[in-house]
Amino acid sequence: MTPLRWAKWLVRENELASKWAAGATICDPTAGRGVFVNALVDVANENDVEVDDKMLSRVFLVEQEVEFLREFHDSFQFKYNRCFPARNTVCADIVLENPGSRFDLLVGNPPWANFNDLPLAYRERLKSVFLANGLVDDNQSLLLGCARVDFSALVIVIAMKVNLEAHGEGVFFVPLSLFQNDGAHSGFRRYSTGSATFRPTVIWDFAETKVFPDVATRVGAVRFERDAAADYPIPYHVKAERKWLERLAAPIGEANAPLSVFDSAHEFKQMSSLTMIELRESQKPRQGVNTCGANEIFIFDVVPEQVPHEFVFPLITKECFPENEPSPRKHIVLPYDVRTGQPFDETTMRSLPTLAAYFASRKCQLLARKGTLLNTWLKRGIWWACLGVGEYSFAPFKVVWEAYGKTSFRPHIFGSYDGKPWQANQAMHAFIPCWSSTEAEDLLDRLNNSNIERYLKSLSVEGTCNWAQPGRIKRFLQFIPETHQGSFGLEI
Repeated sequence: MTPLRWAKWLVRENELASKWAAGATICDPTAGRGVFVNALVDVANENDVEVDDKMLSRVFLVEQEVEFLREFHDSFQFKYNRCFPARNTVCADIVLENPGSRFDLLVGNPPWANFNDLPLAYRERLKSVFLANGLVDDNQSLLLGCARVDFSALVIVIAMKVNLEAHGEGVFFVPLSLFQNDGAHSGFRRYSTGSATFRPTVIWDFAETKVFPDVATRVGAVRFERDAAADYPIPYHVKAERKWLERLAAPIGEANAPLSVFDSAHEFKQMSSLTMIELRESQKPRQGVNTCGANEIFIFDVVPEQVPHEFVFPLITKECFPENEPSPRKHIVLPYDVRTGQPFDETTMRSLPTLAAYFASRKCQLLARKGTLLNTWLKRGIWWACLGVGEYSFAPFKVVWEAYGKTSFRPHIFGSYDGKPWQANQAMHAFIPCWSSTEAEDLLDRLNNSNIERYLKSLSVEGTCNWAQPGRIKRFLQFIPETHQGSFGLEI
């Protein structure tokens, strides 16, 4: 629930009470207990505007919980000693049962929830709506990364399309992930659905301010304009104690990339003219090996005697990065063909009885692992497979950086230890495979002389799990066609 204090702030900041008094119609499409109606009336009263029946007839609420609407009517009558017009409240799901009425202004705080966290039956009903409104490309997207798409994105898109008059404005509290997270919200950042377009005209970032006491997600507010194409940079205000710092925001790279935040127009101009780093298609940045919850089976401090050493590889850990020639603290067993990057099939495993016996004794644990992509291997009977393993994993050199929870971008070259190529560890690390030391050194130099760290900091993701994941780094990379290659990138 939105605290009345912050609902009134949003109303004041966007002059909604004045616009309402001047004749605009206004609606909260996910009204809850009607806090924004209270905020409108209170701010109008503060401005010495008499809220008469004619004004009240121009404010509307949509809410799917009938009990919330009943509570709103009771509290409104108690607080203002008058009745709110019953015909102006609609009990409906704004997404699935949209009443279709249009208004000059929208205001509210749509529900924040990842798609995957919604009730299963409701998710099934919503899938086609997410698809129809361009928030995901296909049903498979909702099973993978886009399962993190926020329900608030769908509410906003539908309300802007269906419930707003031409060139009307929508003002909302939002999770800032809509603007600053990769992948899941790239569809939302197209700011269009069907023939309807809308653009963000100003964003407020509350930074460390606790707007909603029980919400850990970064909180923002945004004003949209309907029937307008996005135009960058846009004003971006950051809360700093008792004042707002004036910043600018714009995507770098693709138009629907996350918004970067800049201190000045000069910094924006510098970052907008990026020099791309050219790489081959086979050199796309990757995360490390993902055991899908079975680290205790694949990863060791001390390699068990029953695990054949020819399938054991040094595993990169945080201790490796300050050292020029690190020695491994951990190892990982990979039952894979290093020439193809594919897991051994059943026939090959039978020809390796010691390795097969080690995994067979842990078959129940391995079969209990969950995951859409992993299920592809499990259904084929390859239950010893991991994710994030391919031919690239066995390249003789890797340029690796710490991708999770850091505040600086410091890539390192990792070659081999005891004749085995180093392996990156899940989302903790990201890397680009290289097939010669010269290629790795050249890439390292170009990465170190790029604006990547500056770009990452412009996203305000220092210290988070999203710090320098491959999707962010790809914005600085341009992939060129390559000649046919054999194992380890050798031209044939």
